[in-house]
Amino acid sequence: MKKQRPVNLDLTTISMPATAKASIFHRVTGVALFFALTFVIWAWSESLSSAEGFEFVKGLFSGFIAKFIAWGTLSVLGYHLIGGIRHIIMDMGHWEELESGNLSAKVAMALGVVFAVLAGVWIWS
Repeated sequence: MKKQRPVNLDLTTISMPATAKASIFHRVTGVALFFALTFVIWAWSESLSSAEGFEFVKGLFSGFIAKFIAWGTLSVLGYHLIGGIRHIIMDMGHWEELESGNLSAKVAMALGVVFAVLAGVWIWS
């Protein structure tokens, strides 16, 4: 028997609630952190290898691309921490209702944006 159900493959037409967006963004930032750590570990390793290596990394971080990578790394780290704290609080039995869950998701995303702006101000000032 063939099932006759509608199939919607256009993801842009699906309206996801704030909780779904926050959860997906938390997972995406986790993956981004995994890849960003390669840059961070390389910079630490290079800067600790010698005085010349330290000066090289110091000079590298004066460029726009390195600052942008550092800002992106701090931004995804900030949101991932905020989303992780939200998930821990939910695991303890709070914010599980529809209204409070949506509110906590919106607050977490807003705090993530604030953290990203503050990280940008700190890096570029």
